[in-house]
Amino acid sequence: MLNTRLFSRHLAAILLLALAAPVFASAADIPKNYRLQYQQSFKSKNAFDEFMMTDRSAWTLHEYEGNTVLALHGKSDYEPPHRSPYNIALIRGITFGSFVLEVDILQSGVKGTPIAEFMEQHEDPTKAGGYNHRDHCFFFGFQDPAHYMYIHVAKTGDNNAHNVFVVNEAPRTPITDFRTLGADWGVNEWRKIRIVRDVEKSTVALYFDDMLTPIMIADDVPFEQGFIGFGSFDDIGWVDNIKIWAPDSQVNNRSFFE
Repeated sequence: MLNTRLFSRHLAAILLLALAAPVFASAADIPKNYRLQYQQSFKSKNAFDEFMMTDRSAWTLHEYEGNTVLALHGKSDYEPPHRSPYNIALIRGITFGSFVLEVDILQSGVKGTPIAEFMEQHEDPTKAGGYNHRDHCFFFGFQDPAHYMYIHVAKTGDNNAHNVFVVNEAPRTPITDFRTLGADWGVNEWRKIRIVRDVEKSTVALYFDDMLTPIMIADDVPFEQGFIGFGSFDDIGWVDNIKIWAPDSQVNNRSFFE
């Protein structure tokens, strides 16, 4: 017998996907009223100071093959007010409503172990603890440590991984309407991420390498204005080439964690 409720949810997700995918069909296809509001490629030593972090000692500017990146190399000494990611680096001084974000991410390891070393340590890494949840997180609408959204991109999805989450004075709760089964970070591979946040439609979509089809969509997304940032629940990773387009942005000098 057909489960009409389940069918309706799948149909709604398919419709959302169909609506979201063509809107930003290529990396150059930015809405005409959007302007480049922020960019960062970490070529300056002062770039580190543009971020407020849950634990500054867990992050560093790391040089690799002549390029400098923002590197999360260990778990932050931070206890969130509600069950949510430990490792957060927010862009300081500026908040966004609707935006298009593009960034290069290298998910570099499981917990504090570099991924190549982790793979060598385990005969079957897929059965090793932490491997299927190896993640990077993308924060937006961040109002304070108890009110924000984030997208958790993981190797394998479940109720606690590979979802769009909201933290609203309670432990993180998934609000995803559509997602793939997971995302393969690979071993020391850079991935292109694009996030499209539309406040008027209350939607967010995340693209992973393929800029034509999102791998995650959520509707009824709260918190219209907030800080944007990067990090992980408890893994490590690198961030580079941040670009944020938006119709506008707001100066906001609030500071967290410090």
